[in-house]
Amino acid sequence: MNLHRFHQQRARTAAAVLCILVVFYLRMACAGETNEVFMKNCASCHGKDGKAQTSVAKKLGVKNLSLSKLTDEQLEQQIREGRPADQNSAKMPAFKDRLTAEEIKSLIAVVKEFRK
Repeated sequence: MNLHRFHQQRARTAAAVLCILVVFYLRMACAGETNEVFMKNCASCHGKDGKAQTSVAKKLGVKNLSLSKLTDEQLEQQIREGRPADQNSAKMPAFKDRLTAEEIKSLIAVVKEFRK
């Protein structure tokens, strides 16, 4: 009887570890996809680290994302609709026709990570 319980416990532990590994793998895969979306669509202006220290960023007056104070809703709208030019910066293009709603939401998480 004790041996049977031991094997049941081992099986449950193995299943729990497997679940944890699957969740970890999926989170890493999603993070990689999110980073790929940022690198493909945003890094050329905002820089890989979001700090807008590229020559393009300096020339266009691109915002440093690590200093962003926008809410999630404001970030989503700005990514989706773009941002008009002002006297200090160039226009940010709209991405509503290039990115899915999920990709836009994933970029909000990237901007928030740059704030840390």
